[in-house]
Amino acid sequence: MNYLSSVNNQYGGTYVAPEDLPANSAAFEAQLTESLKIWHIQEIKVVWIKIPNARAKLLPFLYQAGFMNHHCAVDFMMLTLRLEDGAMIPPFANHSIGVGGLVINENNQLLTIREKDHIKTHPHNWKFPGGMLEPYEHIEHGVIREVLEETSVQTEFQSFIGFRHHHQGQFNTSNIYAVCLLKPLTLEITIQESEIFDAKWFPIEDYLTDHKIGKYNQNMLRSALQHSGLKNLNVPGYMPSDQDYEVFMTQ
Repeated sequence: MNYLSSVNNQYGGTYVAPEDLPANSAAFEAQLTESLKIWHIQEIKVVWIKIPNARAKLLPFLYQAGFMNHHCAVDFMMLTLRLEDGAMIPPFANHSIGVGGLVINENNQLLTIREKDHIKTHPHNWKFPGGMLEPYEHIEHGVIREVLEETSVQTEFQSFIGFRHHHQGQFNTSNIYAVCLLKPLTLEITIQESEIFDAKWFPIEDYLTDHKIGKYNQNMLRSALQHSGLKNLNVPGYMPSDQDYEVFMTQ
């Protein structure tokens, strides 16, 4: 075969998979040149090529042909080439998702932490335990995991309270920080010493009237006290792909 095998998609693009790459660089260069001619004749709009780390020697040929980096993971690079002026190339993920656990016990106390990174610059930053979602992790599972990791307090998901959206996230991404109401199943605190300076159950009235506490956290707490929030309906097979989705709605 003197051209690259590829699969067309419904958007007028075509995709070359790693398993369809030729065994050596010389063959790849020749097949790429011929394929570009064919794709132009076929009026292909965008070409996508996935290059595993083990085939990184092929990258210079793609760059010379005008391909651009689109996204990558630890074991591959995805490149694209726009063959039609104005053809749409959807951007890769540009948001990160963080979660915060708003945990209130039966004594009207709020579970709070102070992070080691903030203790010198913001010594009174008593905040909700939480952190970043892991890949393919649901919000409900992620917030329960983060609270457990940082404080050892086991919790049960109650509702989604609200979120903050800003454009100053890690690695120049935008960030969504989702706050969830959790019910504590245990009360004893053991901090995650690598990240957390200390943690405590903070009386709610004191938290709401403390002028040193961030207004965002205070407002989220007030919202949780006044409203039930959005429930996770846990709808299995919500989409045709028959996967489990998180669906937050009022009831």
